[in-house]
This record gives sequence, structure tokens and C-alpha cells, in this order.
Amino acid sequence: MYKQTVSMLGVAVVFLLALPANGASLYFNKVSVHTQSEATCFKFASDTARAENLRNVHQNRLEVAGEKDNAYVSITCVGRNGEPAMAVVMSVSDDLAAAKAAADAVANRIKGIICFEGC
Repeated sequence: MYKQTVSMLGVAVVFLLALPANGASLYFNKVSVHTQSEATCFKFASDTARAENLRNVHQNRLEVAGEKDNAYVSITCVGRNGEPAMAVVMSVSDDLAAAKAAADAVANRIKGIICFEGC
């Protein structure tokens, strides 16, 4: 009985290893923005979502997120007590190149926003 169980487990392992592995790629980028205010950073994130033509955009108190070029992109902001706030851009896609391209485009856009009045 023991040998039969071990043999069956061995066959199961070989079968599972033969299956193709599928998985999504997650890519992160972080950039400082031209404000110390976390709230203003979130305004920048919303502006970035529009400027980068993200689709199905939604936002809450933790993120601004949407879809860009077959990737889901999420932007969150972190205030840093007197230092410039940080925007953390996370992107997930079935293709690492697509995740990286989307996140980098969004990160480059948000880090370039400058607010002159009313921020």
C-alpha cells in the first residue's frame, strides 16, 4: 500500500510539473513628487490617470487606479513629514514588459507635475 501511494504521488508530481505555468507580473516604481502634501499627491495621481488615458479609472482614499495597455495600474501616495511626498506606482499584467512600460509612463508623468497655485 505504501509503495503504491508513493508511486501515485510521484506520477502526480510529474504530471503537475509538466503543466505550463501561467502567472501575472507585478512591477513597482516609486518617485518623489513636487509637493509635501499627500492630498495634493493624490490630485496629481488623478491628473496623471487622465493624462495617461487610463481606462475604468476608480479612486478611493488609498489609490487612483485604472487600466493602461493591458496592465492594471495603481497609484498611491505617501506623505513624509516635511519631505516631498512619494508616489508609489504598481502595475500588474500577464506580460512583464507591459507592466513595466505602463508603470514607468505613469511614474514619469506624475513626477513631472508642478503646481503653482492652490495646491
